[in-house]
Amino acid sequence: MTVLSRYVSWNVFAAMMIVLLLLLGLDVVFSFIAELEDLDGNYRAVQALVYVLLTAPRRAYDLLPIAALVGGIAGLGMMANHSELTVMRAAGVSIRRIVWWVLKPALLLVVAGALLGQYVVPKTEKLAESRRAQALGQKLADGSFQSYWHREGDTIMRVARVESTGELRYLTFFRFDADGRLLSGARADEARHDGAGWQLSGLVETRLDRQGNTTVRSQPTERWDSQLTPEYLRLVTLNPEYLSLGNLYEYAGYLKRQGLDAEAYFLEFWKKALAPFATISMVLIACSFIFGPLRSVTMGLRILAGVLAGLLFRYGQDFLGYASLVYDFSPLLAAGLPIAVCLLLGGAAIARVK
Repeated sequence: MTVLSRYVSWNVFAAMMIVLLLLLGLDVVFSFIAELEDLDGNYRAVQALVYVLLTAPRRAYDLLPIAALVGGIAGLGMMANHSELTVMRAAGVSIRRIVWWVLKPALLLVVAGALLGQYVVPKTEKLAESRRAQALGQKLADGSFQSYWHREGDTIMRVARVESTGELRYLTFFRFDADGRLLSGARADEARHDGAGWQLSGLVETRLDRQGNTTVRSQPTERWDSQLTPEYLRLVTLNPEYLSLGNLYEYAGYLKRQGLDAEAYFLEFWKKALAPFATISMVLIACSFIFGPLRSVTMGLRILAGVLAGLLFRYGQDFLGYASLVYDFSPLLAAGLPIAVCLLLGGAAIARVK
């Protein structure tokens, strides 16, 4: 039985990897063609190709559930066409055991996806965007950006420039009371983080009382205690979907503590956290296609049905995600509902097979 389980798992795993490589190759080719429309300055075809290749880990991460679905259908479908599954069942092998053998290679994809999302994608996406920006003539160093607005407590601030080293240049502060009345305005030339807080340089503050009188004070240096850190500022330069699971949760928690909108970050956190279950749900759907209503159709029709099911899952999850941001319902529900539906449908279809 060990030899048989290895045979089934290897066939399904090989099919999943072939499908993943094919989908990734198509995605890379079409993305490269799209990038050719943005050629400008030093951003030529070679730089566009490097950019697309650097984003390949993120593209592979996004394609893993669909690759598991279509690969599972292809691998099991080939064995069904050769009557191997029929022989296995005639020999007393249960459907549940075959499904477990198919889930084994899917679990390898789950582990690979978790490693990609946590350690590889954030670094490659940051490098890709930085190199693209520099080639297009944007003279910002890696991790630096301009004109950043932020609110913390009763203070709204604007930073004209954030350096890649974490230093802040030309800051402006506006502090308000509970009624929204401006209490003070201040500007500083720069701010440096020393590990426990910020050290402001060249501070000039103007305070307003209730009668409209102003008081101006200047300080060469002053302490600014804030929960904002250079690490949080570096996260701003990346799209939430490209951040690691830990960074997403930490930064979303910080935004929530400050009373800011953190739903986009929580949505991406739950998508990444539930991604292993998404892959498993796709495998169950694949198994239900082979042992259920599509067991007697051609391989091409099975694969077409698998692609449509994968696209429906992806678009459904994206639609619910955007809807959760607009209508303010739980990001966990938006990310988890399509997965739960696929798990239930796949499990129920397999349970009905005799």
